[in-house]
Amino acid sequence: MNLRWKWLLAAWGLGASGCGDTVARGDARVTLSGGDGTQRGYADHLFQDQWSVQFTKYLVSLGDFTLTSASGDVRATDEHVLVDVQKGDAPLTALTGLEAGRWSVAFLVSPPEARTVAGASVSAEDLAMMRERGFSYFVEGRAQHRDPTRGLYTFRMGFPVHARMVDCINGVDGTQGLVVPENSVAEAEVTLHAEHLFYDRLGTHRGVQLRFEAIAATADANHAITPEGLASQDLLDLHGLDGGPLTDDQGQPVVYQPGAYDLRTLQAFVTQSIVDQAHLNGGGVCTVAAP
Repeated sequence: MNLRWKWLLAAWGLGASGCGDTVARGDARVTLSGGDGTQRGYADHLFQDQWSVQFTKYLVSLGDFTLTSASGDVRATDEHVLVDVQKGDAPLTALTGLEAGRWSVAFLVSPPEARTVAGASVSAEDLAMMRERGFSYFVEGRAQHRDPTRGLYTFRMGFPVHARMVDCINGVDGTQGLVVPENSVAEAEVTLHAEHLFYDRLGTHRGVQLRFEAIAATADANHAITPEGLASQDLLDLHGLDGGPLTDDQGQPVVYQPGAYDLRTLQAFVTQSIVDQAHLNGGGVCTVAAP
């Protein structure tokens, strides 16, 4: 082999090696949204028992957004924030210089820590309250039945959820995680489904009805609903606003179905129901794991 061919082969080998070392990369941008549910509320036609709900505050504490590639590369942020999604969507974080391709998605829902940063619409008092009481979610608002004679009810409720959301399905196309495009940005939205607060069954999204009457029946004399009131409502002996057995429009008993969970009170039921309310890009369901 002459020197010219040896030089060309050497040059080709170096070039091929260089191309092999060049990895296509892109970025991921993460936002948090409560959608229309937290921002505009739920109309009475959505509820089986004809209540409507409006939120005035919907706080959520989360962070540690993590992406894992098919090859096992892990990219994560150590950011942890407290955001009021009732006030609108909020940017969470960004991950840059990711290898282009598919990445699985995970994040942590947990009470505020010393590192937690309050969003622009969150007060220092709310941050301190959430941290002290160990709440990951805190909601307040008002509810009213289609029949105005039943009056207006208010609620202030916090929930001590501590869970890692993993293996999230992308709600846009039903695939696993997200695909980081070459020289572009993948959009990842953590979407909260606030309607989970009002589910009447657990362990499935099929056949679920939204209900509020059992919650309203726990209110005090001022029509204020609290977690302590929810704890007084026995799942096996639900009562309505009149103090009698809770029934539907046909006079049949209303039943809350806890599925595989051993739950005794309405407070425990609602707390469990909202554990998996955080989704990816709309309706993409995540698996709930220990933190």
